[in-house]
Amino acid sequence: MAAVLIMAVLLPMLMAAAYLLGRHLQRRLQQGPELSAVTRQHIDLFQGGQLNESVVEAAKVRFRDLLERGEVATIEASLRPGMSYVFQVRALAEIGTDDAGRILERQLQRRLTEDQLEQSWYWIDLASSLRSLHREESLPHLLRCADEAGDIPLGHFFAAETICFLGFSGYLNQPDSPLGRAALRMLHRAMEGLRFGAPAQLIAEARLGEAIERLWDHRPEGASPQLARVAKETLRLLRREAHFKSLLGEELSDLEAFDWQMSRLLGLEAILSDYLEEAPRHMLARLPVAPEQAQEEILVTLRDLQVEAGLEIMALLSRADFPHQELAFSVLECSREAQVGRWLRAWIERHVPVARRSHKRRRPQAPRKPSLPADVPYPAALRALRGQPAAETEILLCRAASDWDPTCRAAAVSSLGWWEPVHRSEVIACLNEARRDPNSDVRQAARAALARLGERQALQWFRQALTAENSQHLHEALQVVAGEGLTLLWPDLDRLADAEDPDVAHHAREALERLCESMEKK
Repeated sequence: MAAVLIMAVLLPMLMAAAYLLGRHLQRRLQQGPELSAVTRQHIDLFQGGQLNESVVEAAKVRFRDLLERGEVATIEASLRPGMSYVFQVRALAEIGTDDAGRILERQLQRRLTEDQLEQSWYWIDLASSLRSLHREESLPHLLRCADEAGDIPLGHFFAAETICFLGFSGYLNQPDSPLGRAALRMLHRAMEGLRFGAPAQLIAEARLGEAIERLWDHRPEGASPQLARVAKETLRLLRREAHFKSLLGEELSDLEAFDWQMSRLLGLEAILSDYLEEAPRHMLARLPVAPEQAQEEILVTLRDLQVEAGLEIMALLSRADFPHQELAFSVLECSREAQVGRWLRAWIERHVPVARRSHKRRRPQAPRKPSLPADVPYPAALRALRGQPAAETEILLCRAASDWDPTCRAAAVSSLGWWEPVHRSEVIACLNEARRDPNSDVRQAARAALARLGERQALQWFRQALTAENSQHLHEALQVVAGEGLTLLWPDLDRLADAEDPDVAHHAREALERLCESMEKK
């Protein structure tokens, strides 16, 4: 029974992550490697499969005997990656002794597999089990995983488990300490997860309002990139308050706990807005002289906040030793400075033989190694042109849309259709050609660009995707519509926002919010 209760803590989060997991699995299947047995096992569990209690019980009996004899090393040696791992972790959680807890903590330090998705399952199993033990001394071990957990698939859900520990907010008292910075990263990652599948119950369970109040009472002097990202996520959460509340059902205690936490956040709204007005200016001033890691954090934050930083980023990219070129180019996607467009076109012409590359046969799959040196992030530069309406930009993008490398073709095509073309017939012809491309990513980018320009066939393709009976395909369509800025499909999203299926309605509302936010920046 205890094993079922532990899984009950984990499964709602994984169920909510179904559409994100599906996107990751689809990419994995396209790339070729077969899904591991452990991944298939966990997929079955979160789709409603039962954890075999007899296997867990047998592991408990064996582990208890070994613990009584002091053979901790024997237990640790038996914890190997594979199908039995989840049962063994659950068994140790149900035993619940200090020795069992310490064994689970040490597992967090192990890299059990090179398969990122499988490693995600192992870490979520461990975090969930440690939380079920109410083991506050485990928090430092979980927080030390913050950097790596930020990059793993389903990392939002590992972070969500972590911030729900009762003692978590105490680490926000010292946001400049190593564990305080890790706590900030975990907090941001979990809050971001609310927009990508984490359940609304997380707001009350993690006491988010109280945690962010405490963080703000102990905030460091000056502009902190991670603090700015948490502030931005808080304002996003406040905008979505009604959406999340609609997911909670009618249980009065749940609604009251939710309202209490949201009221604490509402009291911070004006302060957070003022902070976000000032923070970008201070971060931009610090950016050229900041250490390398701090530069990376600032750039990620500027991109997240969609700050106009074109002139400052151009100056950085002109430095031969600047280490974060691709990230800096991604910040330029938000720029509307005409000077940035001229600079980008000149940079591409100087570093990339666009015409020669477009004369080679188009490959259906990307090469194993990048087709250009690491210090020439050509696809990122092409994506940065999407905010630079000009005839010269259209010519360059249409030429790049014939590149032999599908990664470059997709980047070029994805930057078309964001403005009414100067040479409409040429751009439409280019996109129609890309719609027949041998690479699926290029075809999808072309359909999205045509839909942005109001082409009926492309719009109809997305409308059909939004009426798919398969929930996974529907969720993916919602993500694409929001991510690609397909505002002409607003009425279709509006209808889905009133769908009987609360999950579909929620993600349709999220797509509408994302469209609103992207339009506000234009």
